[in-house]
Amino acid sequence: MKKYYIHILSTLFILFSVNVSSQNVTEKGVASIVLDRATCRDGKPADRNKQIEAVEKAKKSAWEKYTSNLSSDKSSAYYALEEKYLSELDKYITDYVILTANCSKTDRNYTISIRATINDTKFTNALTAKSKSSVAQKNLQGQAVVVLVVPRKTQEATIFDARVTKQSMSKKGLSADEIVSSDEGSVSVTEISSETQSLTVGGSTKQQATKRVYDIGDLNAAYTQITNVLVPLGMRTFDIARLESQAVRAGYDPFLKEVLDQFSGKIGDYGANISPQKRNEIVNLISDLGKGRLNYFILGTVDSSVARQDPDTGSYISDVLVNIQLFTIDDFFGAESIAAVGPEMKSAFGLTDAAAENAALKKAFNEATSSLILKL
Repeated sequence: MKKYYIHILSTLFILFSVNVSSQNVTEKGVASIVLDRATCRDGKPADRNKQIEAVEKAKKSAWEKYTSNLSSDKSSAYYALEEKYLSELDKYITDYVILTANCSKTDRNYTISIRATINDTKFTNALTAKSKSSVAQKNLQGQAVVVLVVPRKTQEATIFDARVTKQSMSKKGLSADEIVSSDEGSVSVTEISSETQSLTVGGSTKQQATKRVYDIGDLNAAYTQITNVLVPLGMRTFDIARLESQAVRAGYDPFLKEVLDQFSGKIGDYGANISPQKRNEIVNLISDLGKGRLNYFILGTVDSSVARQDPDTGSYISDVLVNIQLFTIDDFFGAESIAAVGPEMKSAFGLTDAAAENAALKKAFNEATSSLILKL
């Protein structure tokens, strides 16, 4: 019976497909050009070629600002092929809006600022595909990876008071003096003694780690974002919920609720993290059910903060903390970590708190997954 369900599992891989969505980011670009003999007309250079030159220069300015904020892994891959990407800017800058423009006849220059829209997902996919592939990256093509990345938001945090232990040591000493006096042929000796005491104080402070309880977010959304990066690389993604479903049908016990309770901090002794025992159970399931077809496992957390309002722009900003690992699965050795990202902070803006949080999550999933592959 177990072999029958394993056959169904392998068939599902062949039928599996996903839809890939894109994520856009915006950057401001500024440019100034010399007009030479050209004059201004209606606030623009009379020579249309000069207008185009200014726009292209501003687009490049926006692009340089965008690439300056890439992660170290992305940055290395980008600068290795920078000239090629610069020659293909229109593939990634999908739109732009002119914010300001000033044409000066006196100074003979034209200054322009734009807001450029950049297809971040398309660039990331191209960056990963065009980067110099290692043997490990090539081995990923056609492989299936089980995904368990848990989005979380802090529900409550218990901060414990520091426990202070003090030790003291006292030392006592005795000293004596003699006073000799004479009076008309008689001599008297008087002894005066005094006691001194010194006190040395030391100790230590012990601080218990903050205990956090998390709300678990949308696992399906996290899975979709990671899939958007891996599928263009030729990988097959396999949802952890589907793994549990296949496991139950094959006679194994359900495991996902306990795993999520551990990640939420409701149970367990590992600080809102999966226990080594439970992780090994999942690895064994991957090995037993996959029979060589499930060779990789992505495991981690993405923790979002409560969005805060930017006093200057009025928009909202959300921070996300990423911790993700990529494991290779071996029937004998189990799970071996081959790449890791985090702890690493990602931030994004939005018109509302919900929009900022969603943008930050998308950015975190996209960049962290790409960084995993680029590290190989």
